[in-house]
Amino acid sequence: MLHLTMTIDELKAALLGKEYPDRVELGPHAVVIDVERFLLTQFIECEQWKKDIDKCPAYERLVQFYKATR
Repeated sequence: MLHLTMTIDELKAALLGKEYPDRVELGPHAVVIDVERFLLTQFIECEQWKKDIDKCPAYERLVQFYKATR
């Protein structure tokens, strides 16, 4: 699988303010049904993360969401 490295600001620019389908599948066991809440929650978690951002679970979910919607 392609490894994608983006900053939080790049992810915000790429993901926020756009329209998405009602359901976004991140994988076989992960489906987003409330995109606005999902993105808000993931970005909050990333902003509170104190370690390397690429080790943050919310960051990984945002990257998966980005890949699934482009």
